[in-house]
Amino acid sequence: MDAAVAILLVTPNGIPLVRDPKKPAPLYWKLPGGRSENKETPGKAAIRELKEEVGVALDEKDLEALYTEERDTHTFFLFQAAVNSSRDIRKHGNEGEEVRLFLPEDLKKLPDFFPSHREILTEIKYF
Repeated sequence: MDAAVAILLVTPNGIPLVRDPKKPAPLYWKLPGGRSENKETPGKAAIRELKEEVGVALDEKDLEALYTEERDTHTFFLFQAAVNSSRDIRKHGNEGEEVRLFLPEDLKKLPDFFPSHREILTEIKYF
């Protein structure tokens, strides 16, 4: 089965969210992430997506699995990682995605935060 991943990256200056006008739900801010490719593990997919969309390079050992959910067509994985600096975070991803840092306390009330990501963060009591 296919895997979809998202990464909650904690930095001293906030959490990067991505908005992509070319993807489904283009007006929403989302956690960086996407689908696995070429039979890669969910962790490897998370690392690749984070590098492509945000510009931050991590190793799988830097990831903490926070949440897993079986869905109709795929399994969704949420990972968390922390970095000591936000200097590597780009303003735009490889495919033109807009990237912006948000403070954790602002995510809960952000009106255009992707609903399923908000629900998951609420369920795991991140807020």
